[in-house]
Order: sequence, then C-alpha cells, then structure tokens
Amino acid sequence: MQPLSDSFIEQCKIEDGFRLRGENMTRIEVFVDAAFAFAVTMLVISIDQIPTSVPELIAVTKQIPAFIASVVLLMWIWQTHSSWSKRFGLDDTATVVMSVLLIILVLIFIYPLKIMAMGMFGWLTNQYLPSSFDLNSWNELRFMFSYFGIGFSAFFLLFLWMNKHALKHKESLKLSLFEQHDTQTYIYVRYWLVVIGLVAAAIPYALPDKWVPFSGFVFTLISLVYFFVERRQKNKWDTINKDNTSQ
Repeated sequence: MQPLSDSFIEQCKIEDGFRLRGENMTRIEVFVDAAFAFAVTMLVISIDQIPTSVPELIAVTKQIPAFIASVVLLMWIWQTHSSWSKRFGLDDTATVVMSVLLIILVLIFIYPLKIMAMGMFGWLTNQYLPSSFDLNSWNELRFMFSYFGIGFSAFFLLFLWMNKHALKHKESLKLSLFEQHDTQTYIYVRYWLVVIGLVAAAIPYALPDKWVPFSGFVFTLISLVYFFVERRQKNKWDTINKDNTSQ
C-alpha cells in the first residue's frame, strides 16, 4: 500500500493516544455494520410468533435476559472490528477477506450464542428463565460448550490476525511508537482470549458430568487477562518512555 502523507496523519483525530486513520467508513465497513444489524435482527425474530396471550407474553419476556446477553457479546465483537477499522483505515484485499470471514463467523455462531445464553440463564435461575433448547445427555452439553469455545477462539484469532496485518504496515500507516506498542498489546490480549476459548472447548471433556455446567466459568479469566496484560504493557511503555527521555 502507498504510505500515508504527513498532512493526512496530522489532520487525523486522536483518541486514546491513537490517530484515527479510518474515520471515513469504507464500503466493506458499511457492509460489516449491515451484517451485524442483520444478526441482531436474527436474534429478535428467533421467536416463533407474536404472543397471543398473557402467558405467552410472559414466556417471551423471560427470553429478554438471554437476548440482551447475546446482543452485548455481539456488540463487543462489532466494537472490536469498528475500533480496528477507525484506527488503521485499511481497505486492501486482506482487509476485505478478514471482514468477510468475520461476517461468516457471526452468521454461523449467532444462534449458538443465543442458545448458550438461554442455557446459562436457565441454569442460574433453576429454569425460571427457561431454555427452549433440549439437551439429552451430558455429552451434548459438552459439545455445546466446545462449540461455543471454538467459535469464541475463532473470532479473536481473526482479530489477532487483523492487528498483526496492521502492524505489518506500520511504515505505510506511519504508526508512532506508542501506536505500535498499543497494537502489540491488543495482539497479546487477543492471543490469550484465543487460548481461553480453546481451554473452554476442551475442559468439559476433562470434567465429570456434574461439573460440566461449570465449564463456562473459564471465561471469567478474560478480566484477568485484560488486567495483567495491560498492566504489564503499561509498565513496559513507561520504561520505554523513561529510556527515551534519558537519552
């Protein structure tokens, strides 16, 4: 790709110390946004029909927490892609391929995401918030956890690839030292999120039946990953700054 001009870099808005090189939406980003909007619509219309009585309305209302949880996770994925697009503004062939892969993953995993959310709330509330998805054995539950874990890893493996691709073009994008460091931090975080997803996919098969429902608690490690990786990277950046200042 052609290097960005200094005049363009200077006029880019700065957010969290990062120049936003892609504030103007590309056609592929518009397409991705439309796909995410469609995915949210799929979550809404997963109700078979409009309620025709109060009991049916109550039954539908009990699905709201699972719907909200699904949308929150979906919006996390969307925001991750949106932030990447704004920061780097890439519009090359690799970006198109990665964006299309993201759309495919969203459309594949949107229903399993809703199913797992319903199952989680059903388990936490002793079926007061029921799940309409039937599981007939512990192995089927193991399969669902593995399916979700693999999907989770696939998303963040893709985001890891996106950030590595952007870092590969650091000269053309004229990334500052801080921007390179921040991108590397994103890569480290995404790497550990991929690992967490794979652990979540494998651990149900290592647990006895009665402990399988607790497999999902592996995802609580996400907050620890963010805390420790970002803390480590911040300390590393402070050291770099100190060394540059002393020179």
